[in-house]
Amino acid sequence: MPRCPACGAERESQAPCKQCGFEDLAAEHTRASEEVDDETLILHLLETPTTRTRGADAAKIWLLDPSGGEVEQASVLEEETTTIGRSHNCQIMLPSNTVSRQHAQIRREGERFLLKDLGSTNGTLLNSEPVIGEEVLKDRDEIGIGIYRLIFRYT
Repeated sequence: MPRCPACGAERESQAPCKQCGFEDLAAEHTRASEEVDDETLILHLLETPTTRTRGADAAKIWLLDPSGGEVEQASVLEEETTTIGRSHNCQIMLPSNTVSRQHAQIRREGERFLLKDLGSTNGTLLNSEPVIGEEVLKDRDEIGIGIYRLIFRYT
């Protein structure tokens, strides 16, 4: 039985997770159309409504599979600070030489989430623009780290 990429609970095929409500619509869309360009896939993912999993202010990061664009992993941002990088000590680990050990950080400040590059070799992108200092994240923002694309969801 497959497991939910968001919470790890067992679920029936591609049905929405009964535990957290996660729907893998990207995989369904990819199966329906073998050749899907990146822009079409991103637009499809962004049309997907978020499901609050833990409290009224849950924020998520969707990690897109670099080879196919499907949602590979969904992480709930529960900590005040979430570190993204190649190190095993990071809350969101991205195993690639294009990613620094401690690459970027997402920090919660009240109701806002801020993205900061941690002096990485290749830099961090926010909606295809380099991150300078700390940038405020908005729902559906795309974060580029090395070969990876992540989607920030918060409503």
